Amino acid sequence: MPSIREIADFADVSIGTVSRVLNSHPNVSPESRDKVLQAVNELRDSTPCAPRRATTSIAFVYRGQSSLSTRFDSSLLHGIAEELNQTHHDLVIVNAMRLRIPGESLGQMLLRRGVAGALVRTTSLTNPMCDELGQEGFPTVLVADRTEHERVGCAYYDTDQAVRRALEHLVRLGHRRIAIALNTVDDFDHAQRLRSYLGFLEDEGLPRDDRWILRHAVGGGSSGAVLRQILDLPDRPTAVFVTTPALGTGLCAEAMRAGVRIPEDLSVIGFDDSDERYGTVPRLSSVCQSAEFLGRRSLQHLLDIIDRRVEPGPLRFDGWFEPLESTCPPPED
Repeated sequence: MPSIREIADFADVSIGTVSRVLNSHPNVSPESRDKVLQAVNELRDSTPCAPRRATTSIAFVYRGQSSLSTRFDSSLLHGIAEELNQTHHDLVIVNAMRLRIPGESLGQMLLRRGVAGALVRTTSLTNPMCDELGQEGFPTVLVADRTEHERVGCAYYDTDQAVRRALEHLVRLGHRRIAIALNTVDDFDHAQRLRSYLGFLEDEGLPRDDRWILRHAVGGGSSGAVLRQILDLPDRPTAVFVTTPALGTGLCAEAMRAGVRIPEDLSVIGFDDSDERYGTVPRLSSVCQSAEFLGRRSLQHLLDIIDRRVEPGPLRFDGWFEPLESTCPPPED
């Protein structure tokens, strides 16, 4: 990080003003605060082999309810941590709603905590915090989502074609009544999977019934509730696409307990962020992506932005479909 004097000279403000901004002092005008934050970001050292700086932490930032307990986030963090072994940076986990001084921006709070850049996890409700960081010019990469903000990078999987290949696989086996099970949280990934499902049904002229769109919170007895709901539906679906890994693996276990044979009674296609599909009985045909790989590439992109090797931009990766043992032709009516 540049010295206080360098920042003051660049921003054409006093050293005292710079000190007050960096320490989140309330008695600073918005104009002065913006000038200082802009100067900090403009003066970031762009030399890849620079000596250790005062801001040496990378923040994994979320807002509101944490998703850190999910397999996706744990695999994501594992990839980030492994990639950090190649750098001098440390990782901190930050809830954007905590520890902010009144009047302090998110970028100011992160600077005060010695953060060089932010990897951000959002839902549709918390996405605006990326715009806040972008407006301040704070090095930011949105993970597992897209953004149109020109000063914010993003890294995400596009699974549209993989979902369509999975549904085509079911149709080739003879299925026409296909349900979808989704998380209640409407984030980028689940919204994309629902759009792909609905678009495929329309393109193929397959029947659509809103009762076949099943939403349940992940955890607890959700997998059992999904199975019971499918079994109770009129014109019962012969196959289901489960868009959350935990729901898919749980559904296999619940079916075994309930005496429902997968795939003979119900074909199931799951979603896998890691290698959980190999641990179910039967092994779960899945639309796949690698959360660990996404974590690694997100961090690489952020470090390139911090060191000014690249401009913020999108990194898009394609998911894939892996057919295993959980699908077969539908039972005869």
